[in-house]
Amino acid sequence: MPEEKIIPSDERIANLSLLLSKQFKKEEIHHRYAPIKKILTIIGIAGALGLTLLAPGIAPITKQIIDSATQKEKNEWKHYNPYFLKRAIKRLHKQKLVEVSKQNGKQIITLTISGKRRILKYALTELAIEKPKHWDGHWRIIIYDVIDTQRKLRDSFRDNLKALGFLQLQKSVWIYPYPCEEQITFLREYCGVGNEVLYIVSNTLEDDTPYREYFGVG
Repeated sequence: MPEEKIIPSDERIANLSLLLSKQFKKEEIHHRYAPIKKILTIIGIAGALGLTLLAPGIAPITKQIIDSATQKEKNEWKHYNPYFLKRAIKRLHKQKLVEVSKQNGKQIITLTISGKRRILKYALTELAIEKPKHWDGHWRIIIYDVIDTQRKLRDSFRDNLKALGFLQLQKSVWIYPYPCEEQITFLREYCGVGNEVLYIVSNTLEDDTPYREYFGVG
């Protein structure tokens, strides 16, 4: 589905931001600058945590986010200088990825539609399934039933399954040999089809020799 036509809700962006924050690959931090994608994710996470992100003093809000993060995330965020975080916010505002408005005399930062779409773009780029050295003998089966009025969402979900390497068994049934529940959860949020998708783990799949050969397992 073309990116410019995706206008996700605030709730979906908040959920995506939380998922995206867990998928960022380890990066080298130079000059204590926070990458733009990290800053956008902070704003998305702030919404998920019910926090208000204030433009003049980002450090206290960042601390709240750090307090709710894992130890690994804490170790990463503590490298960032609040001064550079504020500079990054100004850049995002100039690029029209965030909006700065006044509420009760305070400047509040929120994502624009362009900012939400940028998070979607980053999110999909980061999405990948780790392949373990040894297959555990279980098949991951994805079944979905999305109504015709949401065909674009359904097509987007299907196309992303294909891009991740899933094999289609039937019209709305796909399989994969490795654990991928987190990635499927992510795609549910990305495509907005959460209630229409089933994730099944099975240790038996009838006549699965062709599928084993296809994936090179077992």
